[in-house]
Amino acid sequence: MTQAVKDERLSLDYVSVEDLNAALRVFRRLPLELLGFLILLPIVGFGLSWLSAALAPPYGLYIFGEGLVTWGLLLMCALLFGLLWWRGRQVGRLLNDPAILASPVMSLLSVPGVVAERAQALGMEWSGFYGPLRPCRKSVNVEGR
Repeated sequence: MTQAVKDERLSLDYVSVEDLNAALRVFRRLPLELLGFLILLPIVGFGLSWLSAALAPPYGLYIFGEGLVTWGLLLMCALLFGLLWWRGRQVGRLLNDPAILASPVMSLLSVPGVVAERAQALGMEWSGFYGPLRPCRKSVNVEGR
């Protein structure tokens, strides 16, 4: 009978440092994308309001009883959810985490903890929100001098 080799690379929790850094890049890009959506939202609202009034003056264009602005804002909400879902799936694949893959939008909040846990297992630490992974520093016992 052959014994299975205990190799940590065969574990589901194994993630390379490159994959952890890639997941951090995706996660760090997310606030900038959300800021872009926040800036784009009123621009789309005003633009569709103007377009609606230009197409059917004086009251605007209505589709199924709703104005063009309402449809545009619903589309923006769907695109925002799609962005969060897609980024969650990307991070989940990079981290090889089934919990993030199962619920990508809600699990985005747990990404920093998962990255820190996986980095610590590799002997690395996260240097902050915009910093890369770096090797852990040895802690010095002050009392033991």
